[in-house]
Amino acid sequence: MDATRNTAAQAWTVVAIGVALALAWWVIVAANEAWREGGRALVLGRDTTEGGDASPLARWRAQVARNPTDAVALLALGRAREAQGDIEGARSAIDRALQLAPADRVALIEGAAFHARTGDAAGALARLRRVADLHPDAYTLVWPVFTTALDDARHTEFFVGVAGENPQWWPAFFAHACAAATSTGALERVFAVRAAAGKASADERRCFIGRLQREGRWSSAYQAWLNSLPPAARQHVGYVYNGDFEQAPSNLGFDWVVARQGGVVVETGRAAGAAGRALHVELLDKRWTGPPIQQTLVLVPGRYRFEGRGRVERLESWLGLQWGVYCVDAGEATPRQLAHTRRFAGSSGWVDWSEDFTVPRDCPVQRLRLELANLREGVAAPGNVAARLSGDLWFDGLRIRGLD
Repeated sequence: MDATRNTAAQAWTVVAIGVALALAWWVIVAANEAWREGGRALVLGRDTTEGGDASPLARWRAQVARNPTDAVALLALGRAREAQGDIEGARSAIDRALQLAPADRVALIEGAAFHARTGDAAGALARLRRVADLHPDAYTLVWPVFTTALDDARHTEFFVGVAGENPQWWPAFFAHACAAATSTGALERVFAVRAAAGKASADERRCFIGRLQREGRWSSAYQAWLNSLPPAARQHVGYVYNGDFEQAPSNLGFDWVVARQGGVVVETGRAAGAAGRALHVELLDKRWTGPPIQQTLVLVPGRYRFEGRGRVERLESWLGLQWGVYCVDAGEATPRQLAHTRRFAGSSGWVDWSEDFTVPRDCPVQRLRLELANLREGVAAPGNVAARLSGDLWFDGLRIRGLD
């Protein structure tokens, strides 16, 4: 437990130091531009045009005495008092400055830096939240600080609250945190809040679910995807999602993912002989480069049946196409094939297929994809040759049933 506390403390120390160093520049710039009286430039308590023995603290006290509403002078006075060890005096000066300039970026950032330097993480985050709300162009400073704080579990409630409020800047911050956060724990909690409220955008879902998938956290990725589906889309959930193609593929999570390829058109629409909408794949004299559409599955070990319907029109290819189901095995040059359909080539009306297969215990994640066929019967691998294809295919009613 002590080690955890020390790690968290070190994380926030990094934040405090980073904020303080980055923010000093803003105060200096503001001083150079704004603190001018009678031709004198006062920069953080230093008179650049006249000599004198007065300390920075005395000079800024004098400046505030001359103009009690000078918010920038109050900020500098707070810095001077803090340097002398007078933390409460510094806090009073900074709070007064923020009362006078509640929306000023320099005042808010300096206030955040003060809170960070004095160990008040909640106060620092609250000030930076105000910066994010009022000054969108400050994201290069705020997002890294927020991301580091998000990695510290002590601040989860702050971010959960903000995620629920849905400020305009949240998607931009989440995109940064999704890519840069060292841990997905806090990301998962704030994403869950967004998903439950129906506020998680497609970009948020794509980034977070994609990260979980890349990290091999398939169960968490599937749950995050499932919980973030719009209510109307949940009726299409099954072992194969949206296998009736009544919705357009979202290219997200465990839905259909369509690869962008020149000479290939993948779309859903009405088709003669289909119950409703169907998948249409059009190949325009296309050299085969990979599956045009696929879906990731999470089937528990057991026996299954893969069913569907397909129709083909003038598919010019000596190989043809097939649907294949594979284990997603890390590091495997040739994935393990669990099932494949009949070969689709030439022209035909609607034909049904039904293929039984078994998911072994060491196969927690699978992939269903449209691929080149293999002419050799019984071969548990797709075709892997240079081929050009031209023609149209339609598919409908793709589903997998459990047999156990």
